[in-house]
Amino acid sequence: MTTTAHPSAVGASAPEALESCFAACVAAGDLDGIVELYAADAVVSLPRGREAAGSTAIRSAFAAALAAGVLGPVGEPAQAVSARAVVTGGLAMTTSTTPDGTVRTQVARRTVDGRWVWVRDGSRLRDVEACLPAPSGDLAVA
Repeated sequence: MTTTAHPSAVGASAPEALESCFAACVAAGDLDGIVELYAADAVVSLPRGREAAGSTAIRSAFAAALAAGVLGPVGEPAQAVSARAVVTGGLAMTTSTTPDGTVRTQVARRTVDGRWVWVRDGSRLRDVEACLPAPSGDLAVA
């Protein structure tokens, strides 16, 4: 797994671009890039009603998911998905549909510099048991 610095590439230029940025980061094994698509105060749903709240917990959850290979194969192009966004002011609901028909929905917000980051992801890791922490892990319980 690769981690790289992205000093000015936090988020995406448009909310519907978050999904393609995520896919590119997964294909590159870029954990830092994945985490930078989420706001520092974001919440990601995990299995069994658990949640990863904040950057540290989100990093841990996605590191485990990448290590388990459940997000897609590192080094291979991601499967094509369709992505849409419904924008209202500085908030957006983003929806993506994978080739197998799986629909994912997130909430994004515009940052002060005009980029977009996810603040709530209720579907991407919800069924991924590999991302659950060990009993002493640093993920928040819902």
